[in-house]
Amino acid sequence: MMKRHFGLSGLLLLLWMMLAASPAAAQDTLWTAEYFNNPYLTGAPVMIRSEASPTNEWGYGSPGGAVPVDNFSARWSTTTYLNAGNYQISVRVDDGVRVYVDGVLYINEWHPATGRIYQATISLAAGNHTIVVEFYEAAEVAYLLYTFNPLTPGPGPGAPQATVNAQFLNVRSLPNASSAIVSVINRGQTYPVIGRNFNSTWLQLNISGIYGWVNARYVNASNIGGVPITDGGPIVTPVPPPPVGATATVTAYLLNVRDAPNPYTGGVITQIRRAEVYPVIGRNLDTSWVQINVRGLTGWVRSTWVSLTNMAGVPVTSNTTNPSQPVPVNTFATVRAYFLNVRTQPFYGSQVLTLVSQGQTYPVVGRNASSTWVQINIGGSLGWVRSSWVIIVPGLSNVPVTG
Repeated sequence: MMKRHFGLSGLLLLLWMMLAASPAAAQDTLWTAEYFNNPYLTGAPVMIRSEASPTNEWGYGSPGGAVPVDNFSARWSTTTYLNAGNYQISVRVDDGVRVYVDGVLYINEWHPATGRIYQATISLAAGNHTIVVEFYEAAEVAYLLYTFNPLTPGPGPGAPQATVNAQFLNVRSLPNASSAIVSVINRGQTYPVIGRNFNSTWLQLNISGIYGWVNARYVNASNIGGVPITDGGPIVTPVPPPPVGATATVTAYLLNVRDAPNPYTGGVITQIRRAEVYPVIGRNLDTSWVQINVRGLTGWVRSTWVSLTNMAGVPVTSNTTNPSQPVPVNTFATVRAYFLNVRTQPFYGSQVLTLVSQGQTYPVVGRNASSTWVQINIGGSLGWVRSSWVIIVPGLSNVPVTG
């Protein structure tokens, strides 16, 4: 099984942030770590040592000693005193994991996986509790991110609060999508809002003692009018009135704004949402794309996904027409990874459009210049996947460069 790469430097920073910021809940005690030279936890361990946490990032390497780089397993165990209350166990893993508390199995995901997140909430009485974490690695990249945190009561009525509306939501150290992830929260969970950035596009939450930032579009926030600006950004300026000239009202649920009027080569620079209204400042030759001003950011959107008004005097700012879809080249990509992200652009930091599974096959319509990413057609939607995680038949020699 092939698996997607996980950035080593980003992951090491993530590990440090998670350990440094997490409350002292089963994480400030030493664990006994036992490593086995097989993926089944069988036989005598080939290495035993004390570790500060089950959290480890081995990448393509070995944990040490006689432990192989692939097809190994490990078990961590500790006994620690915990106060009475509710706790959340969270693990992100490549490949399999099991978590026991006092002999009860709460997370049982013993199968190949590529960066999946698993969580469980448990209620414990005050006293000593024994925690056991088991892990196995199949092939290639290996890591285990583990947290065990107390759950604090939610905010009271009328308090500033945010309820998660995404299935999983990264909590970051700073109000931007490239900063370190300090925690992961789930759909339906509600947390106090303690701060915001200057335009309220990011909110700072208190998550059981961890302070972190979330993108405001992925939570339902309430009572945040008096929440202070805590990111050191500029002073809030009054919201400008709706534009009075040519306007575009978004009709799609979520719409990509691109740096060029082309869905195949134009990079996504931001996203806008349904019913939002923006000034139109330009168009291409056939008005299949319009150029808009998104709070000072200039970009292009497909005119089929907006409702346009007062377009008579809008100048042509791009001498192009709507680009046709790349001609099919009778090339196909079959997914090799267990799960594989399909992205808006050919790089790891771009937005994930959807997820495809091992064995699924899709037409290839383009590639980047180095052929490290290929553009595929998934039911009419185009997206990018890393070429190392798909089997390409017959090859890329006739596939055009589209990104």
